[in-house]
Amino acid sequence: MAKNRTNKHRMRFDIDLYSDNLMLPEDELRAKQVAPQVIRRIVRLRDIYNYMLRNPLKKDREYIDYIQASYVDADGKQLSKRKAYEDIEILHAIIGNLQQCSKEWHRWRFNNMIMEGYAIALRKEDAAAIAKLAQQYGKYNQLDKNDERDKGYGEIPRIVFTFDVSKMGFQPIANLLHVIAELEAHFSHSSYSRVVEDADVVELTDAVAEKEKQVTKQIEAHDDTGAIS
Repeated sequence: MAKNRTNKHRMRFDIDLYSDNLMLPEDELRAKQVAPQVIRRIVRLRDIYNYMLRNPLKKDREYIDYIQASYVDADGKQLSKRKAYEDIEILHAIIGNLQQCSKEWHRWRFNNMIMEGYAIALRKEDAAAIAKLAQQYGKYNQLDKNDERDKGYGEIPRIVFTFDVSKMGFQPIANLLHVIAELEAHFSHSSYSRVVEDADVVELTDAVAEKEKQVTKQIEAHDDTGAIS
């Protein structure tokens, strides 16, 4: 169990190490005093990555076969399958699985294939191939269709958020925090007498109460006789 945890920590270290240095030139790697065996592996990973880009539909076992057929270890022996699998695991962790890559990558790849074929056709002066590839390129990129009409989204004013109330026509309150503190102290835990002082409280007078009783009696009389007296 402890051995498995150690291997996982080492693999995590390897992924971080190679992710940070994968695209650096060898002279920069040496200047950073990267270990020679790490530099050799970085070079190998780059080659494997390029092979994966050229062959994105291959399975991992086919990538393993390529690695073992192309590389040897420090003793000159065929690279072990374990090392090859580690290389694939590191690349998957850094760049993801090419078999699950987005359509955008496949579109870029298809356009790139067309342009490579177009360059070959130009060198061979193959007019038929040039015309066919140009047609495929135009059709795939929908160059025969008009661009979508600009909806004018760029003309929408940019919203700028601000705490300056004067932008909305209000007069700023000086010492706002002090005013807030005073209001909180004034209105917090107010007694009824304080509320009467601070607001126009309308109470029912005896006359209003008496009038309310009369209206109630009229309603009750209407219920009994059908007419209000």
